[in-house]
Amino acid sequence: MTFPLYYFLLIYLLFILLWLIFSLVAVYHMIKFSFKNFTGFFATFIFIGVSIFILMESYNYLSRIDWEMNVIVFENMFNHKLPF
Repeated sequence: MTFPLYYFLLIYLLFILLWLIFSLVAVYHMIKFSFKNFTGFFATFIFIGVSIFILMESYNYLSRIDWEMNVIVFENMFNHKLPF
């Protein structure tokens, strides 16, 4: 059985989309309720900064992969003769 490697990329992109939705909700609540003091502002800034850094590093790593390759699973597994 073979399948293209980009299936994993599609699953990853769906995860990123879900993460983005939750992050936007989190940032909205941080802006609405925690901008009253410097600690809330700083926490929001750190959250956004770390998120951008993680996304950039993820893109940097994933851009080097050849997504057109095929993944081979269970090929010739059942064609071997038993050793006894």
